[in-house]
Amino acid sequence: MLATISIRAKIISVVAFLLVAMAGMGLLAVMKMRSMNANTVDITTSWMPSVRVLGELRASVITYRSVVREHMLAETLEEKLAMEKIAVTTMETLTKARQTYEPMITSPEERALYAEWSKLWDDYKKSTDEVFALSRKEIGKIPHEAHELNVRTANKIGIQSDEVLRKDVDLNTKGGDQAARDADASYSFAFMLVSIILGASVVIGIGVGFYLVHDVSSGINSITLPMQALGKGDLTAEVPHRGEKTEIGAMADVLQIFKEALIAKKAADEAAAADAEAKIERGRRVDNITREFETMIGEIVQTVSSASTQLEASASTLTSTADRSQRLATTVAGASEEASTNVQSVASATEEMASSVGEISRQVQESARMAGDAV
Repeated sequence: MLATISIRAKIISVVAFLLVAMAGMGLLAVMKMRSMNANTVDITTSWMPSVRVLGELRASVITYRSVVREHMLAETLEEKLAMEKIAVTTMETLTKARQTYEPMITSPEERALYAEWSKLWDDYKKSTDEVFALSRKEIGKIPHEAHELNVRTANKIGIQSDEVLRKDVDLNTKGGDQAARDADASYSFAFMLVSIILGASVVIGIGVGFYLVHDVSSGINSITLPMQALGKGDLTAEVPHRGEKTEIGAMADVLQIFKEALIAKKAADEAAAADAEAKIERGRRVDNITREFETMIGEIVQTVSSASTQLEASASTLTSTADRSQRLATTVAGASEEASTNVQSVASATEEMASSVGEISRQVQESARMAGDAV
């Protein structure tokens, strides 16, 4: 199935997978970083400041309760008034701490604890105001009524409010600890998950890389082998991957066209060689016929030349004979004067002989011309 996928598509798939893996790791890292940042911000802006402010608030409460005790133990009015000034200053500090803490409340549980403490503190403040008033009336004496009111009412309310405030401190401490644990868990989970994804990506990338290298190499080798065979002249080599919609398939189609062209060229070369051999054979036959014709013509010429020589010799003999005949005719003509009765017949004979000699001479010349044309 994967063999039908193009090399470009495979490379794009691998790159896309790596990009998705990197994007996933980046997104996960960003999410976990945001989570850790939120936990850190929560710790630094909520839990730790809350614990610090609650500590200041609790210290102010403890200071205020100490001032109440010192107010009852003071013997002079000046000492009691000085304790009341300290109480006012402590109350201002406590009020500022409350104003700083109230915006930091984030959970309903914490708000409920703060509301409970606020109610107890208001009750405690009213009780301590009565304790201060009774303590001022008993200057120079032991403040039994103030002490009894403090022990019976104010101190109990103070202990309850301090217990609620301690619970609030514990709640914020636990919240900070939980936020720190959440941040550490987010870091550990993110580190583990990123490590797993990174390891899996590396393993998958290496595996896919080896597969791509092997796939591309085998595909190229499957084309290279028939190319080498065709280069060596083996036109029976089979070209694989033809018709596939891949780069290897396109190369195979082109190689098949090249193979068919080589086969057609070989057939054309063989046909041309056969035609050339036929032409050479025809040339040989024509050459043999020409040689035979030349031999025959030579023999004919030699025969005609020999006949011409013989004719020429015969013509010379006839010419000599004609000359002698002419001389005899002349002699006979001279004798004809003496033999008048035979003159006419001798003249006719002579005339005929001269005509025969002329015809012989003409024929000899014609034979000589023909012999020359034949040569």
